[in-house]
Amino acid sequence: MIKTPIITPAVIFVVAVALVLAGPLSVMSTAGATPVAESQSLSVTENVDVWDRSPLTLRTTSEGPTTIVAPRTFLNVESAATGDLPLNKRTMTIHERNESINMSFEPRIGAGTRALAGDEAQLLAVKLDEAPTTAGTNASNISRASLEDVFANNSDTTSSELLDDAEDVGTIDEDGELQASYTPESGGAYGFVLVTVDEGDEGLSVSDGNVSVNGNVTVVGVEQAVVQDNASNVERTQNPVNPGDNVTLAVDTEMEDENATHAVLLVRQGVLQRQSSTVTVSGELNESFSADQITVENSFDNISGVGTVESNTGLGSFTLSENQSIPAIGLQGLFGTVVSEAESDASGDVIHASATIVSGDADANVTVQTLDSWPNGAYQYVHVAVGNETGTLNSDTGTVAVSPGGGPDNGGGPGNGGGPPDNAGGPSDAGDDDEEDGE
Repeated sequence: MIKTPIITPAVIFVVAVALVLAGPLSVMSTAGATPVAESQSLSVTENVDVWDRSPLTLRTTSEGPTTIVAPRTFLNVESAATGDLPLNKRTMTIHERNESINMSFEPRIGAGTRALAGDEAQLLAVKLDEAPTTAGTNASNISRASLEDVFANNSDTTSSELLDDAEDVGTIDEDGELQASYTPESGGAYGFVLVTVDEGDEGLSVSDGNVSVNGNVTVVGVEQAVVQDNASNVERTQNPVNPGDNVTLAVDTEMEDENATHAVLLVRQGVLQRQSSTVTVSGELNESFSADQITVENSFDNISGVGTVESNTGLGSFTLSENQSIPAIGLQGLFGTVVSEAESDASGDVIHASATIVSGDADANVTVQTLDSWPNGAYQYVHVAVGNETGTLNSDTGTVAVSPGGGPDNGGGPGNGGGPPDNAGGPSDAGDDDEEDGE
């Protein structure tokens, strides 16, 4: 199994979850939901607390035009004796502007929400000022620090919108559930913060993009989504291809008058949902907490493929080098794992995947390599392009057949690794802390 330390730029999500989960959690044996008490929350401002289970409760449920099934991801905070908590993210999705992003707040393993039944809720939608990147589909939650910035109006945001009763975001129902939706008008990275309002308080309000708190609120759910401005149009220049041949994709974007960074992932279809990644947080969670306390263990041994990164090309906000190892969490982690771990002579339980990251014209031919040892079958490609000046995001996905001997397209059947996933699992792993001990 691959067991690697996480490099600092790639652990925004994991560190955020670890910090928010700093309170004690006896979650795997909870018989009933526990009210949000002082011992289960962290204070981010004088008027805002964060429930220690908030990273587990709110999830997007709608799939966008570009979606890839993700490995199951678990979090284990040793000092809190949590056991392996599923993070309930089964797909990596890029959503479409002007289309609804549906969200569900509900009881899940590690997060019984029924004690919040009857609480008034509000949903804050925040568009992040930092442009989305080729790593932008990372399913990262908003960290405690950035939450503090949001409520202090010091964050890198371009807009904030509040959804409450008028947008059918009202009271959490008797089952501890709430459904919400948000329609983004432009592409970018969005954060969603669900809060409950203390009785008699007004709660959150937004004016000219600034967030105000009147009374006291508790953050009970956080989620993030990436939205594309337009779809890219990707055409395969050949299909099927022989194992070992290059796969060249002719990319046509909607960008004008700027260059772009292109990232393409090619992975054997139907394999990722059979894998898992477990994030383990060791030691004490205090002011001296560091990334050295976090490791990731993946269920697979190696990546059988080729990682190609143009010199000084950034994936996300950092530049990849040959020696960096990144966990397969979100599309950012998946790209990074393939780029850094791909080997031509990999053996054991392997994922057949390659990735290419290059900068150039917005419309370009992008080449991804395959290996002679790859089995025949359908392989999914995911293309993401980000404008180098505007941050405009385009994406597309499709399949290409790898067929030994260059024969007919025999790569689409589910029996040989192609076709739709056997059990994609949807956007979340259903679970109820009130009724289950674990998975």
